[in-house]
Amino acid sequence: MGKWSKLIVAAAAPLVLTACLWSPGKFVSELTMRKNGTYTLDYKGEIVLQLPESEKEMTPRPWSDAMARCFKGGRSETVDLVSSDDSEEVRDCTTVELARLKADHDRKEAQRVASKRQESEQMAKVFGLPGNDQQSNRKFAATMMKYKGWRSVSYQGKGKYLVDYHADGSLAQDVVFPLIPDSDLILPFIALRRRADGSVLVTAPAFTGGSGPFGARAKMMDLPDKGDGPQSLAQGRFIIVTDGEILTNNSEDGAVPHAGGRQLKWDVDAASTKLPEALVKL
Repeated sequence: MGKWSKLIVAAAAPLVLTACLWSPGKFVSELTMRKNGTYTLDYKGEIVLQLPESEKEMTPRPWSDAMARCFKGGRSETVDLVSSDDSEEVRDCTTVELARLKADHDRKEAQRVASKRQESEQMAKVFGLPGNDQQSNRKFAATMMKYKGWRSVSYQGKGKYLVDYHADGSLAQDVVFPLIPDSDLILPFIALRRRADGSVLVTAPAFTGGSGPFGARAKMMDLPDKGDGPQSLAQGRFIIVTDGEILTNNSEDGAVPHAGGRQLKWDVDAASTKLPEALVKL
């Protein structure tokens, strides 16, 4: 099983670089599970859409006169766009040449960024996600509000949504949060899986730092984490409260007394490496 798990993570890793991912931002989340088989789940804070392109790719590279290279033969070029022939003797560029090279650089950068944005828009549509514009993101927030559990959803800009989510019900079946309308690509923030013996396995794959859940799982399996995937934006606290029997957990401090039974807590920041997990007998 360990061998296959490593192969799966290794195979999935390249996909992370081109995927659109929903990620927690700043948040507070609390899960309550009761021996009578019911639960309540709250998540308050940010949900961020991480598109494949980086901020660097979507920003035009600034011009510098140092990028210009002019030759005594009359030819001129921009060195970060065209490789130069070192056999030619260079000279100082004229003011006219600098202006022309700068204009050419700015034009090509504008075209590159526009092309990247178009690629991003197309990929977002493939996965049922909003684009980069304010209008489609506000419309998407309004669509989320039509579904049960989403008490409030507001778009904050730059792919960031501020949400208040609440769900309650029976643990007779598995529970996954979030389920985003029209989007089939979801990395669960929280997953509750009911076992045949009545216990519930709780995992929170997205509540980790560094290079995110894929990097954390790679580290757990002694696979290299190159850190070239989307960096985790998660920053907050995840709490489990239960009157059931906590069989296993990987929290820092373990179970502590609580008015509702026992409590587990995970603080999540950039340095976090654990994927929160607990097995609770109800």
